[in-house]
Amino acid sequence: MAIENLKVEISKKSECELVFKIEIPQVEIEKEIELTYNEIQKEAVIPGFRRGKAPPAFLREKFKSRCQETVLESLVPDALSQVVKEKGIDPIAPAEISDLKFDFAKREPISFQATVEVIPRFEPRNYKKLKIKKEIKVTGDYEIGESLKELQKRNAQLVVSGDNVVDRKSYVVIDYQGFGNGKPLNGLRGENQLISIESPIFLREFSEGLIGMERGGEKNVEVNFPDNYFNKKLAGHKVLFKVKVKEIKKMQLPEIDDAFAQGLGAKSLRELKEKLRENLIKLEEHKTTEAMREQIIDRLIENNPVVVPNSLIEKQLDYLILKMKTYLQSRGLASKDIGADEEVLRKKYRNLAEKQVRSTLIFARIAEKENIQVDSKEIEKEIEETIKSTKEKEEEIKRYFYENIDQITSKMRENKVFDFLIENAKIIKEKRK
Repeated sequence: MAIENLKVEISKKSECELVFKIEIPQVEIEKEIELTYNEIQKEAVIPGFRRGKAPPAFLREKFKSRCQETVLESLVPDALSQVVKEKGIDPIAPAEISDLKFDFAKREPISFQATVEVIPRFEPRNYKKLKIKKEIKVTGDYEIGESLKELQKRNAQLVVSGDNVVDRKSYVVIDYQGFGNGKPLNGLRGENQLISIESPIFLREFSEGLIGMERGGEKNVEVNFPDNYFNKKLAGHKVLFKVKVKEIKKMQLPEIDDAFAQGLGAKSLRELKEKLRENLIKLEEHKTTEAMREQIIDRLIENNPVVVPNSLIEKQLDYLILKMKTYLQSRGLASKDIGADEEVLRKKYRNLAEKQVRSTLIFARIAEKENIQVDSKEIEKEIEETIKSTKEKEEEIKRYFYENIDQITSKMRENKVFDFLIENAKIIKEKRK
């Protein structure tokens, strides 16, 4: 039910903040108080009285604090919601309530101030005829050859080396124990550990200390842990490792021939090369598109200095950090393992989050101005293409789309805006090295 005769004053605190001064009249407060006491009387269990039969005066005295709290909890959000709706305002975060005044005993009007964050209204400008570089790279035999070498490395096998001495290309199986001040250190012990000298997962000082060792040989390797090492107990300390080389191995590369290609699902080496060519062309097209998108975003931001609501930046920061943590967890790591806590990450990624939010707002305004929409047929087509290109079950893909339809539609519309901007841009073609 609408609250009658609300007094409202609206002022602009900033481009994305509005301040409402709202007063709820006495007559509305009296109505809410009576409704609240009636509800309390129905529920209250008071010794000596049957439920609902306690004297009203007794109830009003006993439950006045509860009544006051209930009236405020009901009328304040209802009044704010009504004002926001009537004024056609779409808040992007919960309002901040301040200066709340209410004399319950005197039944005086409730007054309060609400600060509401909104998406700023602006007219997008200078988004046509943007000068954009389009770098084109030709995919030739050299690039295909390099891709074949990468596939060859990925399919290499570790075999026992004929060499008896560790070199930079070696893979070694070792036992080790770290010591500090002559005492064994917990967590710095390993048996039958395989490490690559060339690409160590441990400190390079440690792996390089193994060069020149012989199979079955033992050696003390001294390592100075850097001051910024993620393990604070080791940071800045010197550790002596006692190491035994149990085996020396090397990578054996397969021959690049038809058999190699067949092992990768192609009928022949020729067919594998054609598939690689197709994939490389698609990859280069994707790189070109992303580079053009970044240029467009930079130009739009430069031409449209929009004030970005802080709550949207914080929300995007939450998303970016969650994405990074998920990535690290998939590799058995945590943010502390890369020497960064959440506060450090928020500072590091704040500019990126702000840029992403700003570009999203500008793209949305361009879509409105140019009447760029996504219809149901386009969504259905996107679903069909996703089904064809993934191994997920059709039902799962459809459920994902319908559960995230707003985000997906927004992203599709953004892509259509990008296509529109490319069509209306001045493209300068350059050959990429």
